[in-house]
Amino acid sequence: MKKLLAATLVFSLLSFSGCEKKGETSSKTPVKTQKESASKTEKAQDLAYNFSFTDVNGKVHKLSDYRGKVVIVQFFGTYCPPCRAEIPVLENIYRKYGGKVVVIGLSVDYTGQSPEKLKPFAQEMGITYPVGPAPEDAWDNYAGKITRMDSIPQTYIIDKEGRLRYYEVGFTPSYESLFDKAVNELLKE
Repeated sequence: MKKLLAATLVFSLLSFSGCEKKGETSSKTPVKTQKESASKTEKAQDLAYNFSFTDVNGKVHKLSDYRGKVVIVQFFGTYCPPCRAEIPVLENIYRKYGGKVVVIGLSVDYTGQSPEKLKPFAQEMGITYPVGPAPEDAWDNYAGKITRMDSIPQTYIIDKEGRLRYYEVGFTPSYESLFDKAVNELLKE
């Protein structure tokens, strides 16, 4: 019984850590492990990369349109269990803070495809925040330059001035309180 419990615990931790971006080899850097607080960026004075994307309803969004609000950007894959587990957490934050916090979901497995193709997934997951295919330049400027990892989910929290302040790679249920704490801190600034 103890062996079964230990095996279940290990499986649970692995299944909620992160996934590799589809099409990537397994030689990429592994997902970061869980820690006590969200990772702070070293260059908090730098503005987050300003990307634009089209959501599943055909609306074009630009990151800079959300200055004055805290923004959470999640790069995810529809096939990724930790990504799917993180989506309800982000939805709760989006609803909890109303118009003060914007959540943007960017699907890495739909990059280059029509945003409408992602609509059934967004509906299935009950996503009400803007979601669409990840622009390659956004992925390159966040994952490529900040984490240098091809693992998902990758979640970035941007302050009201448009500066990247926190990020996480992977997901465990404890991240919900970390994201909430980071958002609260940034809303008070």
